[in-house]
Amino acid sequence: MPTTKLKNIAYQFILPFISPNCNTRAITCVIGHPVMNLGIAEKLYHRFHILGSATLLSSGDDASIILTSSSDPHHEAYADTYFRVASITKMATSVLTMHLAENHVLDLNTPVSTYFSSDALPECFNRISLIQLLSHTSGLIDPPDLESSLNKGLPFPKLISQSHCFSSDGKFHYSNLGFGIIGCILESVIEKPIGQIFDELLFIPQKMNATLEGCKLTKEKIMPVTRILPYHRDSDMILTDLGSKPLLYPDPMRHYGHTAGSMYADIAAIHKLLKLISESNRYLSDDTISAVKKEHASYGKISPSLSYGLGLLRICDPYISDHMIYGHQGFAYGCADGAFWEEQTGRIMITLNGGCSEARIGRLGTANRSFLHFAFRKELPTW
Repeated sequence: MPTTKLKNIAYQFILPFISPNCNTRAITCVIGHPVMNLGIAEKLYHRFHILGSATLLSSGDDASIILTSSSDPHHEAYADTYFRVASITKMATSVLTMHLAENHVLDLNTPVSTYFSSDALPECFNRISLIQLLSHTSGLIDPPDLESSLNKGLPFPKLISQSHCFSSDGKFHYSNLGFGIIGCILESVIEKPIGQIFDELLFIPQKMNATLEGCKLTKEKIMPVTRILPYHRDSDMILTDLGSKPLLYPDPMRHYGHTAGSMYADIAAIHKLLKLISESNRYLSDDTISAVKKEHASYGKISPSLSYGLGLLRICDPYISDHMIYGHQGFAYGCADGAFWEEQTGRIMITLNGGCSEARIGRLGTANRSFLHFAFRKELPTW
């Protein structure tokens, strides 16, 4: 994906010429509240070459789901389609971790090393805490071989020592490894595989159609993902190597890939997840919700409009809204997902897809920014 300003410019210039397109009429179905500006939405699906998607808009008790499809490659979304939502998983990880902290199962400020029985941990784990992992301020930096190390079953202490990926500057470093280690902590403390922990303590109690184990789903229920640039025919990804392996037993040294970005969920489940952080509820106290939403780190010059809470992206951008926007985005294998709500109004915009432009402005996906503008400046104010 494009990672610098120059690469983003080149990416967006090339995109219209060599990327696959959605259907001439991408929108196949609208469920629920009528969408007043459907033509604008249709243009966005074409502009960002979105391949099969579900977009949910809600305001108060009213909600609408827009479903789209593409023909080559063939991607068609239904209301119950599961999407691999990439880093939106981090919101679920944060919600569950904070719930366990409220119930005194975890201490957010205790050194991470206290949660493991192994004496092979890096020395830095005596200095970092759960709250630092949740806010990407632990100093852990993703090594370039993170995915291959996961698939090989390399223990994370060995990965850290070999990759020299710890920096003690205390600054914001977005880290999938750090969030993955939260899953290792949960396994170590609860002594169950991480998929079972999420099922029993979050997904089932909250009636969410979601899982960390994609292999438990029938493939026909999962939206394939295709990278649209560079595009390779027949390159659909349905299950990752990690998602194809069941989690049969806890392995706190090796299960560091699931809680950062391996959740599969339908769009209604993501809607329920946002409600757990945006509204008063029995799962999280109001004080805990405030702590999750509070700014703990800033993206700085690279993305001045973005800051970070605890597993939560914060957006302050007048193009999108006059209010603070909270949520998360997810990029992986070609998808560019987003799930957000607007402070003050509680209005929600979620978009999940099977392929999309990965261009960014700073670190915010241009597709997500445009859909947020559509939702909070154009569509939802008309409801």
